[in-house]
Amino acid sequence: MKKVSILAATALVAVGCNKKPLEMPAAPVYPDMEAPVSFGATADVEVTPSKAQSDVSTSQKLGVFAFKADAHPTTNGSDEADNALWCNAENLEYTWQTNAFAEKNSTKTLFWPGTGTTDNELSFTSYFPHQPDGVTDYVLTKSLKDQSAAPDYGFAWASSDGIVRPEPVSAKQLDFTYKIAKITFSIIGDGTTVGASGITDTDVKSIKIYSAGKGLYETYKLDLLTGNPTGETDIQKADPMTLKAVQQAGGDSPKPSQQNYVEAVAYVAPSTEEELKSNGITVEIVYNDGVSDQTYTAELKTGTGSLSGDAAFANGLVAGNNYKYTLKLGKSGITFTGKVTDWTDVDGGEVDLQ
Repeated sequence: MKKVSILAATALVAVGCNKKPLEMPAAPVYPDMEAPVSFGATADVEVTPSKAQSDVSTSQKLGVFAFKADAHPTTNGSDEADNALWCNAENLEYTWQTNAFAEKNSTKTLFWPGTGTTDNELSFTSYFPHQPDGVTDYVLTKSLKDQSAAPDYGFAWASSDGIVRPEPVSAKQLDFTYKIAKITFSIIGDGTTVGASGITDTDVKSIKIYSAGKGLYETYKLDLLTGNPTGETDIQKADPMTLKAVQQAGGDSPKPSQQNYVEAVAYVAPSTEEELKSNGITVEIVYNDGVSDQTYTAELKTGTGSLSGDAAFANGLVAGNNYKYTLKLGKSGITFTGKVTDWTDVDGGEVDLQ
């Protein structure tokens, strides 16, 4: 799985201290006001083995948790995580390009423990994009059902344990792994009966997806202590997920069409539900041909066209995969292709909609 690496350095950054004082055998450990912590910097965004650097915005905001421990806690049972928090560093908003935390409690800096103390390691967990709301008890909860405004729900998570205050300042690396899957639809016309001059976002009146069974979830949850993603509440036809049609300019390959087309992205919770593997996902598009609205549907599952393997969700929805489908609207319905590639993309090829 591809990882997004963002450097963590000690430069300028801060916050006030523990929910519970953490005392050394002889004396409390206090933050060193001359040793601020910072994450990220310049253009040190690296994707392994390959990924366009522009895919990760340099203005990306991280959510940061800091713990005074040699390893980050994996539970808050008996207030384990609360008690380990360093300087109340809980879901701090951090912009890595500017090396800056958003102000909290009248301070914008998170400092390392003072020198001359023992047991002074810090551990971190982090995620992006930062969410100011929806984080409770170290769990991020987000409704995925309404994506009609094309939100960025490309959630990724990282942890780094047992970091001793660097002497001198040096870079520390956070390796982010995507913890959500996404489905990308490219909607084109057949160039004759539909979309002779291309497809526009005003032509596409709505894009919806749903499943005939379990496994396509409305609610996404990410445990910010363990990085474990889960989903809840099945999305079905009566109450589908809605997506946004975004205009794209046509062109040579890898563009799906020489003419204008529409793209829609759905962020979806990982799922290994057997009903999803067998029933797949249905996409429904309402397209106006200049006279009236026409409804096209296609079932993305094994047995539809040439779909098979990951493109037919044989392994469910896998975090970090981008399931890509080209949907071609025509007089007789939709034809399509699909693939899976790394983000990871999953190629579903070109699909005919009926």
